[in-house]
Amino acid sequence: MIPKVINYCWFGKAPLPPKVKHCINSWKKYCPDYTIVQWNESNFDVNKYDFTREAYKKRKWAFVSDVARLDIIYHHGGIYLDTDVELIKSLDSVLAAQAYFGCEDRFAVNTGLGFGAVKGNKFILANLKEYQKLHVINADGTFNQIICTDVTTQLLAKRGFKFNGRKQKIDNVLIYPSSYFCPVNFWKHKLDIRPNTISIHHYAASWKDEKNKDEAKGKILVVKKCLKHYIDVLCGYGTYNKIKRLIK
Repeated sequence: MIPKVINYCWFGKAPLPPKVKHCINSWKKYCPDYTIVQWNESNFDVNKYDFTREAYKKRKWAFVSDVARLDIIYHHGGIYLDTDVELIKSLDSVLAAQAYFGCEDRFAVNTGLGFGAVKGNKFILANLKEYQKLHVINADGTFNQIICTDVTTQLLAKRGFKFNGRKQKIDNVLIYPSSYFCPVNFWKHKLDIRPNTISIHHYAASWKDEKNKDEAKGKILVVKKCLKHYIDVLCGYGTYNKIKRLIK
């Protein structure tokens, strides 16, 4: 069983904004018997990895969290949630697994949506080791824009992950469709809550409709995401961004 512990990262020492507090309150509401742990500079060594040290120096808190969350879950077990994840149900149903992840769409597994594992899980370690090869600053001085979806999705794809939008089990890792943890219809810029939805990843509410956004822009975004993930899975991390730089 995955321990009833919710972990989140908050680097940079800024006060928690109201939206973050709202999400954390939802964790307390639907998981009242869970322990909630904040990880920051005081209890996580940001110099442990080259990637986190460089990201912290550049004040790229989200990139620090991409690695820290894997280290934390590997060494302690439990569940990780981004601070913009709002629960609408208990997490109890996902605990009976060695590890689980969630898809943000058919083509990307995103650790920020929330994931969990027992202490010492082998896939979490494999995911963590991928970052030991990476730096935030590339050899040519440019910023490495690789994100957690690239690393985790490619690693799972090598193990047999299918881009079919279905629940899958790979190496004792459960992978849930987007409706569970990311019920966002990117085509129409709106939420698509379903009976199996457990949480909402708000993406800073970027999914909300605005007058200057239309459905066509949403479709273009989805096509770009699909293209990026296919290129990166087939050709290696960061290939899509390298191609973009060459075109420019």
